[in-house]
Amino acid sequence: MRIFCLMLTLLLGACAGGNSAGDAGGTAYQGSYDAQLADKARFGRIVIAPINFGKPSRSYLAEHDARIDAMIEKRLRKAGYEILPGTLFDEAWLEGVRKWGEPYNPTTGKLNDTSFQYVLSEAVRWLEANSQAQAVMFTNLEELQTYFSPSGSHTTHFLGVTRKPSSRGGDGVPADFDWIQAVDAVGIYVNVFDLKLQRLFNGAGGIEVTETLDLKGSKPLWKRQKKVLDNDSFIEEGLNLALQPWLRPE
Repeated sequence: MRIFCLMLTLLLGACAGGNSAGDAGGTAYQGSYDAQLADKARFGRIVIAPINFGKPSRSYLAEHDARIDAMIEKRLRKAGYEILPGTLFDEAWLEGVRKWGEPYNPTTGKLNDTSFQYVLSEAVRWLEANSQAQAVMFTNLEELQTYFSPSGSHTTHFLGVTRKPSSRGGDGVPADFDWIQAVDAVGIYVNVFDLKLQRLFNGAGGIEVTETLDLKGSKPLWKRQKKVLDNDSFIEEGLNLALQPWLRPE
């Protein structure tokens, strides 16, 4: 169990880390892919976990979890995988929580990594003993910060995508506006494990900037978009990046 949990600690730390290089300003995520995942006889039955691998998504992102998971499920089925009900994982997770306690405290917003490791270990053992699942997938919608270029078309690059700023109100951005400010964006991180918690796949892709430049006041301010994750083309681009080279892009 100690070795098992040490491995999970390392994986949790690497979940949303990873190196960046390549496309879109050198920000393409460098994940990992075990080609064994393509073997449907060994890993053809996947359960998509209704929880994150680690801390839950921010509430304004979490409300889109089910829709994004449905888009991923569609791609997996098209590639020949069987997707088992998420309720299987719910039941398995509950068994782990009963034994080790709830790892996430919504009041403090803190995750007990050790508790998470033990609960997850218990959950995958339950799945192995009580279901036909061969692999577990985690899909995290995660908030990150990015910066727009102070010159040119003021684009930003993150997790392999390029995005332009949006604004509302006013007659235009003042010439002396300070573009060197962190703005919120969202990306998707995908992790797939076998039932021994050996990682088979890790990938990520950028989706969109979730803030817009409000020009109504005397001083432009970055504010949360009224609607987020409503651009399907941005989502599809993010999924293409997050699932490569495992699944073919759409």
